[in-house]
This record gives sequence, C-alpha cells and structure tokens, in this order.
Amino acid sequence: EAADATTSSQISFATTNGTTVPHIGGQAARYLSVPSLTGATNGINLTFSNSGPNGGGNYINDYTLIMDIYSPGAAGWQALFNTDVANTNDADFYINTTGQLGIGELGYGASPVVSQNQWTRIAFVADLDGGIVKYFVNGTLAHTRTGAPMTDGRFALYSNANAGADLLLFNEGISGVYTHDLYVNSVAFTDATLSDSAIAALGGPSAAGIFVPEPGSSLLAVLSCAGLLARRRRA
Repeated sequence: EAADATTSSQISFATTNGTTVPHIGGQAARYLSVPSLTGATNGINLTFSNSGPNGGGNYINDYTLIMDIYSPGAAGWQALFNTDVANTNDADFYINTTGQLGIGELGYGASPVVSQNQWTRIAFVADLDGGIVKYFVNGTLAHTRTGAPMTDGRFALYSNANAGADLLLFNEGISGVYTHDLYVNSVAFTDATLSDSAIAALGGPSAAGIFVPEPGSSLLAVLSCAGLLARRRRA
C-alpha cells in the first residue's frame, strides 16, 4: 500500500501499449507507475501479516524478494527497498547508474546488469544467519556475498511480531537523489531462502506475474496489478 497520501496521489495503474511501454513477453500487462519519490514519507509499504521471526533471530533473516520492473528513460540510481520503514537512512538495495544491483556493504553484481527501458525480473535472496546474500537478473546469478552471519542486522526484515509495515519499497533517506521512476508489474516475497535452481526456473518477467515455488511452512506475499495475496503455506 502507499506509505502516505502523497504517494497515493502520485502512483497510478496503467496497461502496457506495446510501444512507449513494451508488453511483457508479447502480452499486454497491467503495471503500477511509481514516480521518482522526493518526500521522506513517500514509498510503497509491504506488510507480512502471516510471517514471524526466522533464522534464529528476532526478525526475518531468511527470505526472497522478487520484482518485475521497467525503468524508463536515462539510467540513474534507483532505490529498490529500505528495511527501515521510517526511511531515516540509505536504502538497502539499489540499481546503480550502470545497471548493477547491490549496496556497498554486500557488493555490486558486475553481470548481468539491469537494462533501461526493458522489463526485468530482479531477485534478492537472503540467508542472513548463513552470511549469504545473492542477487539474480532474469534468473541468472549476478552476485553472491559470503562471510560472517548477519542475523538481525541491517538486512533483516520486520515481521508480524512488530507493529506497522515491514518493508519500504522505492525510496531512501535522501529522497529525490537516489530514486528513479519505475513501472512495477509484480512483487513477490517469501520468508524462505529459495535455491538457485528455483530462481532460475522462475526466469524472466511474465505478464502473468511471479509464481513462487511452494516452500514448506513459509509466508508467501505477492503484489501484482491483479491484487495482493498474503498467506502462510502449509508444509
């Protein structure tokens, strides 16, 4: 949902026309148009109402976030998500000016990159208690971070154990400087660390949205232009 009234008034739904906004895989698709957000309280909030802490910590430490997006116009810094829903600091995952995914603390993916004016599926896969984070572009691994565990650290997410929204999309603390307008077809979240093969099987963007393989006993939240689904899977 929109984080504030200003965001609500600025975002809008539309349908690809096959020319100025290409279809996805040759099929017309609905999308949410999100402008470059300039206010500190702007953004899109996600709430994981059926979630809970995992990975041996007090927050969500094992999760996968996937989004099908289109970045129009010239390249620029694009904040994708901020684990601080109050938006008082830098975002935690970006596309930089050369299309690389990442953040300084985790590193940037050299290849493949996110191309402008092209629908792209991005995946952020976290196993924070294992010290591993991976990024994927259209199902292809772009970067792997390994090292010390990051349990309950910067990249951990709030859950239903915490009041309010759990994740902020498309804004960061220096609003209007490191944000970019985006078209969003779908966003999917599961509180499980999906395997490389599962992400590869999902492939690139689809007009039908993102189908997340069913992991045992995890939350699945899917935001698409067809609506919002959030439910706990059964093992």
